[in-house]
Order: sequence, then structure tokens, then C-alpha cells
Amino acid sequence: MSTSKRLPIAGHSSINIRNLSIKCGNCDTYQTLSHFRPRDEWNVYTYECENDICDPEVTRTYVEVPAELDEFANRDPTWHGGKIHAGAGGDHEH
Repeated sequence: MSTSKRLPIAGHSSINIRNLSIKCGNCDTYQTLSHFRPRDEWNVYTYECENDICDPEVTRTYVEVPAELDEFANRDPTWHGGKIHAGAGGDHEH
């Protein structure tokens, strides 16, 4: 694990994962958000293809967003990727 601190993208105070499109390099279709998990000070979103062409073990994409900049998780804490489930309150399991 790296000990260097990652800095937010210059000029951005938040990142909304719903404003991103993730396209598969294998089948050339857009991937679907399939999973969320918190990791240290980051939120990790998993995207996968929804077809019979790609093997998720090969084409799965992970997008890491600094938790403090994650507009989507901060705005909707009841969503399974939101603050409640990320450990910022509540007793829900991940």
C-alpha cells in the first residue's frame, strides 16, 4: 500500500460518480455500476459489463473516489454506497 497522499483533481471540490461513463475496452459497451465499498479514505465503485461477451473477472473496472469529495455518496446516504453504509453513521452492513 502506498503511503503517498493522493490529491484531488485541481479545481474540483467534488466528484459525482454518476457523471462518469465507463466503457469496456473489450466489447466497446458501457459498463454498469455493480458494487460499492469504502476503503480507508476512499470509496471504490465497481463497474461490470452486462453481457455474455465479457468475463467480469477480466473486464471489471474499479473507480476510486476520495470519500470527502464523493458527491454521490454524500448526497444520498440511504443508497448502499452512501455515507450510512460507508461507516459515517448508522449500523448498516456493507
